[in-house]
Amino acid sequence: MSKFSNKLKSLIEDCGTNIYQLAKNAELDRTTIQRSIAGKRLPNVIFVEKLCDYLRVSPIERKELLEFHAISKVGEEVYASRKYIKGMIERIATIHMKTDNMIIGEKTVVFDSQINNDIKVFSGQYCVNNLIHNILEDVVYNENSSQINLIVPFEYTFLFDFLNQLYFSRKGKISIRHIVKLSKNPKTLQNSNFNLEILLNVLPFAFTAGSGYQPYYYYGNTDAAKDIAMIMPYYILTNKRLVTLSADFTTAILYNNEEILKTYRTEFEKVVLQMNPFIKKLSDCGEMLSTYLSAYKDAGQFTHTIEPQPCFAKYYTHQMVDEKLRQGIEHRDELLKSLYQLFDVYKDYRSIPMSLFSIEGLEYLVTTGLMADLPPRFALPFTVKERKYLLQSLRDEIEKDIYLVRAIDCSKFSISSVATIQLYGINGLIFITADDNGIISCFIDEKNICEAFHDFFESLHDSDLVYSKEKTLRIIDGFIAQLHN
Repeated sequence: MSKFSNKLKSLIEDCGTNIYQLAKNAELDRTTIQRSIAGKRLPNVIFVEKLCDYLRVSPIERKELLEFHAISKVGEEVYASRKYIKGMIERIATIHMKTDNMIIGEKTVVFDSQINNDIKVFSGQYCVNNLIHNILEDVVYNENSSQINLIVPFEYTFLFDFLNQLYFSRKGKISIRHIVKLSKNPKTLQNSNFNLEILLNVLPFAFTAGSGYQPYYYYGNTDAAKDIAMIMPYYILTNKRLVTLSADFTTAILYNNEEILKTYRTEFEKVVLQMNPFIKKLSDCGEMLSTYLSAYKDAGQFTHTIEPQPCFAKYYTHQMVDEKLRQGIEHRDELLKSLYQLFDVYKDYRSIPMSLFSIEGLEYLVTTGLMADLPPRFALPFTVKERKYLLQSLRDEIEKDIYLVRAIDCSKFSISSVATIQLYGINGLIFITADDNGIISCFIDEKNICEAFHDFFESLHDSDLVYSKEKTLRIIDGFIAQLHN
């Protein structure tokens, strides 16, 4: 029997009733209840909600039963993946706000002379953490070139929490090359979200201004026992020092010997050449547009988006784009040409993409005329007339099922006000953040991650996280009426 069946049986018993009385009084099919308890049938969500109402379950019990119902419907592995991706998307806004609030500092760091020994062993978590703290600060504040090479997993949370702080404080001007290990088939692991967790740990670096952090990946054995069997499987390499680490991060060996450092540098460069970039980070607008066009050519059209506002790109005329792109911005003519090309591609889409947006994001456009993904320093606001045209064009295509656009219920699923996620089937994934500081785009094409996001997006259409077509149309109608007034 499933967790759903067991929980349902327990709730009925706790209520002091039986299946016959429950079916009669709640006006529900007795056979369906019996077969649900026996694990031979999975009722629909409405049926489960009616059962909860009659059984007078607590909010916690209702949530648990509905969660078990969802698990029975899609399986624990898929459910866990969808839940994890939802949480990841909700955390993106928090990540971006954190980067905006970091303070840049300048200081000189003074060390204990013991870290300048040719070779020294450090034992115990406190001693190792203190060593890492001192060496990273020395790299950032005392060295002319901040170069850090890492082969360390994200499980060493102290290292990456502190590295995040330093990276943010320097606005991404630290050069970090990080080699991470992914699973070729995470579905076979006890933690099926292994690759997604790596992505979540990478995103705080990716959404920081600057392009200093570059992760590379390879597919390897993710069994922790394999690393434990190695004496010092991980290391941190800077311009002046090498630190090797034990699998549990409680022992470190510090090397200041130039011959040893030279050997590790040579080997690290060889390894990097064999790796795949985990993300391709772009902050130049021209390079971004070129990447989007390449993604369309190589991966196909985008199939799903989550963004603060609906994707209006297919309704932009060349004249509108020319009028809205600010004069005087760098490489304006080249950008204009690329934008024409990109928006023309959107107009030629052969299938219907899914665009999910927040009501707050659309309200921002209606009241200000500004697009969330085009900061004011790049683009002028749309006039009231243009806003009416965009919303009416969008509404007409939703009504005719030409464009699958739905508003997100932000009480159940909160999204960033500055970040867009574009999915190109199972072939590519793009994260975009835009604010007054500029635009940052990260392209990911790792197969398992793209497949997991594709499954998540496909599940949203029939979920309670997004509003129905009819509710979405009513929301847009309300904003159109607001513009007319």
